[in-house]
Amino acid sequence: MPRKLIYEHRFFLGVFAIYLVLGAFGFLIYKQGAETLFFYRHQTLARDSVFVFITHLAEGLTLTFIGLVLLFTRLKYFFLYLIDLAVVSIVIGVLKVNFFPERVRPALFFSGHYKLHFADGIPVLTLYSFPSGHTAVAFAVAFLLAIIIKRTWVSMLLLCVALLVGLSRMYLMEHFWIDVYFGSLTGILITLLVYIALQKSMIHSESRILNLSLYERLFKKELK
Repeated sequence: MPRKLIYEHRFFLGVFAIYLVLGAFGFLIYKQGAETLFFYRHQTLARDSVFVFITHLAEGLTLTFIGLVLLFTRLKYFFLYLIDLAVVSIVIGVLKVNFFPERVRPALFFSGHYKLHFADGIPVLTLYSFPSGHTAVAFAVAFLLAIIIKRTWVSMLLLCVALLVGLSRMYLMEHFWIDVYFGSLTGILITLLVYIALQKSMIHSESRILNLSLYERLFKKELK
């Protein structure tokens, strides 16, 4: 199953692998904080608005909307989505608090050296920088939806959105590149493992409840 899954989504995972390889060179070429200063020099109010909108795509309102769509599509997709988000949230929380509590965010890292600009509507956080939770969630959801929808062009679009969310976290002075890089990797790996773990009990289950479509129950009966 893992081989089949990887082959079916080879374009998504292939582009992601290229992103990982190219991104790794950033650690060799630039020092931490160089990306923050780059975005600091290119911030504008218009860009602030765009990236604030993009970063909100990995937050509650958007995630709730996606959950409702999946709930009406198939119950098994909805439960898979909830489990995936729960595991991602727990793992990211444990990594931030228990394993890398010393990793500070740009606001504290540059304190006393640069007066960074922070966009309106975004809380200025200072601690628990590694890894980026928004990025992990964005990539986890993007990969899960790509698996469910099974359309190459949709998966590429979802991957682009996830990449933009990661970019927004750096532009908004919330994270460094290393946080975004490993956040994206964490999100993809967790989704892959969750899907593999639940493939027999949930994904390929013949349970009428798990395969129930609220959309078909509510709307197709009315059409008949």
